[in-house]
Amino acid sequence: MRTPPPPGPESDPSRRSGSARREGQARPRPTDPRAGAPRPAAPRAGTPRTGAPRTGTPRTGDPRSTDPRAQAGRPARPAPSSETERRIRTGRPAARTADGRRAPAADPRGRRVADERRVRPSGRDRRANAKPAGGPVPGAAVPTDRTRVSPHAPRTKRKKVARPAKGNTHNRMKIMFAVLVVLIGAAVGRLVWIQAVGSNAYAAQAEDQRIRTKEIPAQRGAILDRNGVKLAFTIEGRVIAARPSRFVDDDQRQKVADILVAALGNKVKGADIMTQLRSGKTYVYLARGLLPAQTSAIMAQIKPLLDPEANLPLVEVAPEDIRQYPDATLASTLVGKTGWDGNGLDGIESKFNSLLSGEAGSRQFDVDRLGNIIPGTVRNQVDAQNGSDLSLTLDSDLQYAVMAMLEAQVKASGAKAGKVVVQDVKTGQIYALGNYVQGEDPRATQSNQVVIETFEPGSVMKVVTMAAALEAGLTSPNSVQTVDGEFTVGNTTVHDAWPHGPIDMTTAGILGKSSNVGTLMLAEKVGQDRFASLVDKFGLGKKTGIEIGGEEPGRIPTRDPETGWSSTTFANLPIGQGIAMNLVQLASMYQAIGNGGVRIAPTIIKETTTNGVVTPSAPKKTTRVMSEKTAATLTDMLQAPIQDGDMSHRGTAPAAAITGYQVAGKTGTAQQVDPECKCYSNTNFNATFAGLVPADNPRFSIAIMLDAPQEGSEGGQSAAPLFHDIAAYAMRAFDVEPSGKAAPIYDLYKNVTG
Repeated sequence: MRTPPPPGPESDPSRRSGSARREGQARPRPTDPRAGAPRPAAPRAGTPRTGAPRTGTPRTGDPRSTDPRAQAGRPARPAPSSETERRIRTGRPAARTADGRRAPAADPRGRRVADERRVRPSGRDRRANAKPAGGPVPGAAVPTDRTRVSPHAPRTKRKKVARPAKGNTHNRMKIMFAVLVVLIGAAVGRLVWIQAVGSNAYAAQAEDQRIRTKEIPAQRGAILDRNGVKLAFTIEGRVIAARPSRFVDDDQRQKVADILVAALGNKVKGADIMTQLRSGKTYVYLARGLLPAQTSAIMAQIKPLLDPEANLPLVEVAPEDIRQYPDATLASTLVGKTGWDGNGLDGIESKFNSLLSGEAGSRQFDVDRLGNIIPGTVRNQVDAQNGSDLSLTLDSDLQYAVMAMLEAQVKASGAKAGKVVVQDVKTGQIYALGNYVQGEDPRATQSNQVVIETFEPGSVMKVVTMAAALEAGLTSPNSVQTVDGEFTVGNTTVHDAWPHGPIDMTTAGILGKSSNVGTLMLAEKVGQDRFASLVDKFGLGKKTGIEIGGEEPGRIPTRDPETGWSSTTFANLPIGQGIAMNLVQLASMYQAIGNGGVRIAPTIIKETTTNGVVTPSAPKKTTRVMSEKTAATLTDMLQAPIQDGDMSHRGTAPAAAITGYQVAGKTGTAQQVDPECKCYSNTNFNATFAGLVPADNPRFSIAIMLDAPQEGSEGGQSAAPLFHDIAAYAMRAFDVEPSGKAAPIYDLYKNVTG
């Protein structure tokens, strides 16, 4: 071992330079009483000692190091990193515990594993190992036992060993930063979208949630008769509604149902109300068509059952107008009715729905979250335009009387149904019309059969042939024709209603006796062209234009422009078979005859009243059907069927005569088509009558049809008496002046007595 140099300036530790101190021994601590005394050599790595092991690399030139390299000023050998390497370097066996097991190795940081605990020396041990102040005592042995070194001895600087990474912190930071950037980007993008791109949409959505537009309903106009009598009008009404999904239990539902049944009786059924309240729907109507006073009394009983704190009540009252029909049987099929929404379903209510409904108004306002109107926010108010009142040409008194008489005659004759039309000859206005079905409530009849249903008219159609023959100058009222009991046209043989041989009949007699054979003889003289022309002028086969929905135009067989109708077809048309028309068309034919040969399109509308301004109905289209002379002659001839007397003077309808008034008219009896054989029936007939009253100055045209009467199947037996009753009432009701002279009497037969 090298002997240290004698003390001198260079070797004096206190006088060494900084570099020498760094290369040689460490500078003693000023506060250490042992400063300047030689320090015991540091124990070698791997040697067990009390306290934590030291595994750091000794500094170069450190005299405390046991490594010769360090003492010579050369770099010290690195400390072994494991117990195995330590044994290889030192040549020492592995440390053993007292029971012979291998001692646990120190971890890479120079500390023993967790199961070896550092034991702090007791006070006695610390005093025994304490070094004397001022350095070692001369002659005293320097302790070399490494296990006895004081735990407070200064340690060398340890070298930090990289601990194994549990994860890549740098990558985690990158990922976290990327996620943060994405989230911020998404938030910014969403903000840009809301504030810039989608701002209008969100603003509109906000307005939808806040702004409400409420409709101001318009008052539906009334329907009146020609004298201002209301046939239909609207009154203020209420409806009781509920929110089934908000009910708590069936007990609460049953209590509400019991209150409604007790208050409204037969108008509602408890079972139906319970079904609605259990439906789970958002909103249902429990009772409709109620007056305000009714709903107030009912809600006074229901409110104690409800939660007053609820935002939306379980049961509430809403406004709903009620359409009133003072006499539903008066003109139900004509006037029609409305639905719960106030719109017309049929009849005049449907045909003129827009005129009657008017135009609803509106107003805007803001609401809070509970739906309450925010005061002062009402704006953009547009007042409603109430509907117009519509005045019909009907006379309610006449209509009532006509319907009563029709019902009575249908029942008396055993007919399936009946129809009547009363038309003003001078204006074309309809004063009364209606239909009655046997055994059916008039209020339940859905359609107006006077325009919807067509039928074969029978002998009332013979006026077309007579008008054509008179217009062409082919005959006159007193012209005589020899008429046989039957007539063959092509392959068809036509018979008169009563059996007879050849007999002389006047033209008025052919009409008065309703001879089929005599009519076909005149039709052959007229020809198909004249006959077809007059059929068209009478408006047959096309709609009349009356303001009633669903009108059927009727049916005329198609006529070939070159060859015309077949002989069989032309054998049927002049006597009213093989042709179909509605009852308004039949009334319009006779109106043209009574109006000097001018047909006026029928109408049911008299005038409209809008905001107090009355607007008369526009004049209707007119058509010249025949000359005025022909019309006057034909009107006189139509009095022949009404005549009474002996066989030569009695017509087919003396039951239609009215005392004091001349009556012109014609009966009709048409075979119905049997649906089973698709042929004409011999048991079921259409009994018809059409006429003018008074004949000398026609005021009304009246058309009647009875469907298959069982008592008096012919028109003169069932329809003519009904005409008499209706016409007589009309003459009295409208103060029509009686005829100034007696009706002319025509000889129906010539050279026949009795």
